[in-house]
Amino acid sequence: MIPMKNITPLHTKSERSPDFFFVGHPRSGSGLLDSFLQGHPDIFMARKELHYFGSDLHYHTPARTRESYMSHFASARSEKRVGEASTWYLASQKAADEIKTFAPEARIIMMLRNPVTWLHSLHSHLIFSGDEDIADFGAALEADSDRFAGNRVPDGSLPGCALHYRHLVRYAEQVERYFSAFGRDRVHVMILDDFKVDAATEYRKCLEFLGLPTVFPGMDEVLHGSARSKNSNRTVRSTRVRSFIRKPSQWRVLVGLDPAPVPGWGLAVRALRRINIEYTDRQKMDPDVRARLNQELRPRVDDLEQLLGRSLPNWCS
Repeated sequence: MIPMKNITPLHTKSERSPDFFFVGHPRSGSGLLDSFLQGHPDIFMARKELHYFGSDLHYHTPARTRESYMSHFASARSEKRVGEASTWYLASQKAADEIKTFAPEARIIMMLRNPVTWLHSLHSHLIFSGDEDIADFGAALEADSDRFAGNRVPDGSLPGCALHYRHLVRYAEQVERYFSAFGRDRVHVMILDDFKVDAATEYRKCLEFLGLPTVFPGMDEVLHGSARSKNSNRTVRSTRVRSFIRKPSQWRVLVGLDPAPVPGWGLAVRALRRINIEYTDRQKMDPDVRARLNQELRPRVDDLEQLLGRSLPNWCS
């Protein structure tokens, strides 16, 4: 039995509190779905990546306080649903039970991606963010065992489990934790392939799951007007600028943990981070690495197919 974080249940009558959670993974369409949810008039979405739950992730040191967490929902008013999206909750062994303690009647949304392409995209993202220092994807996979033992981990990697690539794709175990905590009827599992083929239909299914109108004024603008890049590969123009932004004092302001030292400081750091981004093509995966991963991860896809009762023919093929 894994000990749970001391989570204060529910909220006072004067507070709005999240009643649904998007739990990850990163690099799996979470940003686009989050923007769709923000666009619905009956939904209030807090800022992304609060990571209050999942105490085993050690995402924030010291951990985000309840007061800090709840402050991000203070602007919610008459919306029917209040939610938040933190992409590492699915990898956490504790987040499901901690969320259940906090909000027993909550609904859970998750999006899953082909594990082979996901790991490749995740590796590129971690190189961009400075959390990964092995540039070659195949070599990073080979370092899995060392890193799981706590070795060869770059300073400041968030969360520490991010570099445990093979351990991150235990999809069936991750989904089952939420099924066990909330029941299948309160967990909506989305597949990124379906979302790519017909985002409008998948969005409507998500809204039905939340008990919200599936048609509303401005829906077309929400679906087609998003300027958010769809999982584009990124690099940084300057590693020195990235290092400055990653300093704990800057980072804690950036993610809303600490107040800005001077008015406008947080906005300035965010602007600096945006300016430092450059969009590039992702390096193609080595065919031999892809073939080995397809073979190695196929049993885990089989486990997920059995759990969900559906086939995923394009995964690990």
